[in-house]
Amino acid sequence: MSLLEVADLRTYFFTPDGIVQAVDGVSFEVGAGESLGIVGESGAGKSVAVKSLMGLIRDPGRVVDGSIRFDGRELTDLSEAELRREIRGNEISIVFQDAMSALNPVFTVGSQIQEIIVENTDLHKTDARERAIELLEDVGIPDADQRIDEYPHQYSGGMQQRAMIAMALACNPRLIIADEPTTALDVTIQAGILELFEEIQEKHDTSIVYVTHDLGVVREVCDRVAVMYLGKVVEQAPYEELFRNPKHPYTQSLLNSVVTPDERLDELNPIGGTMPSAVMPPSGCRFRTRCPAAFDDCLAVDPPRYQVGTDHDAACLLYDDGIARPEPTLHETDDGGVNESNI
Repeated sequence: MSLLEVADLRTYFFTPDGIVQAVDGVSFEVGAGESLGIVGESGAGKSVAVKSLMGLIRDPGRVVDGSIRFDGRELTDLSEAELRREIRGNEISIVFQDAMSALNPVFTVGSQIQEIIVENTDLHKTDARERAIELLEDVGIPDADQRIDEYPHQYSGGMQQRAMIAMALACNPRLIIADEPTTALDVTIQAGILELFEEIQEKHDTSIVYVTHDLGVVREVCDRVAVMYLGKVVEQAPYEELFRNPKHPYTQSLLNSVVTPDERLDELNPIGGTMPSAVMPPSGCRFRTRCPAAFDDCLAVDPPRYQVGTDHDAACLLYDDGIARPEPTLHETDDGGVNESNI
């Protein structure tokens, strides 16, 4: 049995401009000790999906449907008090993106870690301080017994991120959610943060969900990958399979848009068009307005996820044997562009 099972999750925001379908039917699983990468462009719904797992969605948003089972327990049935007391920190922790914004600037780093320990364990305040020092040492903060009394602005960006990881580890959770853990960090610091996560996973057999737009992070640390587009998971596969044999046109476009140091290009290969609004998403396949392979049925049919290999699925009508595949044609997209159907 998987440690985490998410089935048909739907999280909507009810705004004056309409209902934002930020997460609309997302399903994935995470095994014990496994790392899952959730990737996609900004606005795909990645962060909303993982915050939904912990009950962190606030008005005007709410989880409207779906199941979130952690170790067999249905989290959507729990009250806010039960989530705070029994799940957050103790079982599932999150490392928020932009550590400087996530840390409170008017409290010392140590006091913020100690607060989590005192709130979620039976440790006395003095023992909590010792535990906080141990955590800072574990995540590579030098002179932790002194730096525990410093404020967030006295830490570098990489040290702030390590402090956030220490906070996430405070109560030995079985699942850590890392939301854009390397954003705004230089390349060498990024590498150190990813190595730290790998050490944590190996030492504690912790499951980790990485939320990122950086495919390099996925290739480095993830066992499996879920690709999201406009509130839906469009492809899932083991990371090696996904990079070697991507099936969904969106995944293919994402990988084609990546520039590598050893590749000489005459021009970039960005994905054409822009992501539509989640208030009025396109009918049928949500990627069809930008897809080079779209055909008439894509206008009307919301594609299910088809098995396209071992532990590999893709939500694309190209893999429906009951639908005739058209010859490549030129067609006009909803944003006025012209694509060639060539897959």
